[in-house]
Amino acid sequence: MTQPVTYTRERVVEAAFELIREGGWSSVTARSIAQRLGSSTMPIYSHLRSIAEVERALRAKARALLKEFQSRPWTDDVLLDLAFRYIAFTRDERYLFRFLYIDRPDVVAEGELSGMEGFFDQEYADRPEVSDAVAAVGPGLDALAEHSWIFTHGLAMLLSSGSIGKCSDERILQLLQNAGQAFYLMVMDRAGKPTEERRDGT
Repeated sequence: MTQPVTYTRERVVEAAFELIREGGWSSVTARSIAQRLGSSTMPIYSHLRSIAEVERALRAKARALLKEFQSRPWTDDVLLDLAFRYIAFTRDERYLFRFLYIDRPDVVAEGELSGMEGFFDQEYADRPEVSDAVAAVGPGLDALAEHSWIFTHGLAMLLSSGSIGKCSDERILQLLQNAGQAFYLMVMDRAGKPTEERRDGT
């Protein structure tokens, strides 16, 4: 008698991840995961008791891939690379981006964008070059990071929706650099920093 095929939790999650990358969150159901595995739905529920649990597993996997994207160097500015690769993730993993930020978004509570130095220390503890770049920003980091993240995320949303068509890598970098410089100068002005202390030296 042929023994039934068994699937590990990791394989079930991987099948769901393949589905979401191909067709988005709406394509992920217990039945579609089972079809991808060539099984009944029983193995799905033996490892993941609900679609909510599938969602949590997929969120963790998608965020890990986003972090891996952001670790790829592109320029000699590590903070610019984090922003650029966030947008590259939007372009290259459209359905995963939509899953994380449109279809099933985490709500950012008021005040959560403050304390960014601690966030960078925790999120990128394995990347000392990020900590060094953050430390070099100095006072005003929280305001600068908040404005920069909102701009970067807004640009990513526009690209994801197709509202501004396709942008070249060069254009994306230019937009990020221009916004970052503007936010930095604004933060310096608010902090009352003399002109000679500003990053651009102007």
